[in-house]
Amino acid sequence: MLGRETSHEAECLKAFSPPIRVIRPEYWRSGVIFASPHSGNIYPKAFTSRSPLTERTLRRNEDAFIDALFTPVVEAGAPLLTAQFPRCYVDVNRAPDELPLNWMPKAKNVSSRAEAGLGVIPTMLSETTSIYKKPLSYRAARERLTALYHPYHDALQDLITEAGLAFGSALLIDCHSMPGFAPMGSRRPDIILGDRFGASCHPETIARVEQSFREQGYNVTRNYPYAGGYVTQHYGKPRAGIEALQIEINRDLYLNPVTMKAKKSYAALATNLKTVIADIIEGQTQFEAMAAE
Repeated sequence: MLGRETSHEAECLKAFSPPIRVIRPEYWRSGVIFASPHSGNIYPKAFTSRSPLTERTLRRNEDAFIDALFTPVVEAGAPLLTAQFPRCYVDVNRAPDELPLNWMPKAKNVSSRAEAGLGVIPTMLSETTSIYKKPLSYRAARERLTALYHPYHDALQDLITEAGLAFGSALLIDCHSMPGFAPMGSRRPDIILGDRFGASCHPETIARVEQSFREQGYNVTRNYPYAGGYVTQHYGKPRAGIEALQIEINRDLYLNPVTMKAKKSYAALATNLKTVIADIIEGQTQFEAMAAE
């Protein structure tokens, strides 16, 4: 069984090569970095054959099209980092040690998410839906962290360091999507901004981004139910000159959840996002200019 799993893992990792993309602008205008950690949409047969779920079901938590929607950041003057692998294979918006207890026998604290199989190497798609037909080994989990998780975070840290050296500060925009409706059936806002309840970025920064979305006609809320995950919490250190802000976009604005294809309204969202992106970069440019005075 272990030999077969090793073969499957090797095939998957080959399909995810390279595991990430960093698209750089011709001219980096300010210390803004955009990242899309959950838009990877490669599902190798070596992965799907080990799951009782269809590929469409496995894509349920994928941030479909978010990488494409934010690609204009490059032309606007900011780098874009994206993961090529799907969230249900490795979730880079989790801590590297967010693993279940049976994989961490010496751990003193194990997160409830990890125990539920929703940690950095997900084994459950939800609390009741298993991703795998047979249990995944800790060896496979370690290999995924080495090959996929750490390269993503190494690249992100390199971009943050580079921005700090070049501009004196960094602003990470972590780009996500969310289901259009809450579990009880109510429609979620168009946009939810997460700053860890004020801990991961300056109040002026989130206010600027909120105003920009509102000017494009979107209803915007903050922090509930998405305040920002590991990335926002780990990298957002405003006092050290590094801000992090999570953007959640309602998929109902652009995606058919059954076919996983873009709606006609995708074009309008893409156009509006170009304006928001330009506002974010311009706002950071002005912030850096004032800080340098």
